Amino acid sequence: MDPIDEAWERVEADWANQDSHRRFVAVCVALDRLADAGKRYRAVRDNDPARRDDAVRQIDGLIALATQQLQDTRVVPASHEHKRTLTWVAFFIMLLLMGAGILLLLRA
Repeated sequence: MDPIDEAWERVEADWANQDSHRRFVAVCVALDRLADAGKRYRAVRDNDPARRDDAVRQIDGLIALATQQLQDTRVVPASHEHKRTLTWVAFFIMLLLMGAGILLLLRA
């Protein structure tokens, strides 16, 4: 049996127990199937008016968790500031060397 199905059965059996919800979401995160949790909570929200508010809270928590996961995997673009500084330093060193070379040629 699918671990997500098992965890969901525990949630359904004891809906009021927040630990069962946390375990269910943890299983979904561990298996990288957070969307499955969203589908199940949406089904409860849409089909069970008595548990709608709880399902909405769980969905909001899933959205926050998914957003955090996206932030954690975000790639920050590389900064070109150091590269630009190094280019200018190399340019000025080259100018100094060329000037020194011209002075040596003029003295000879």
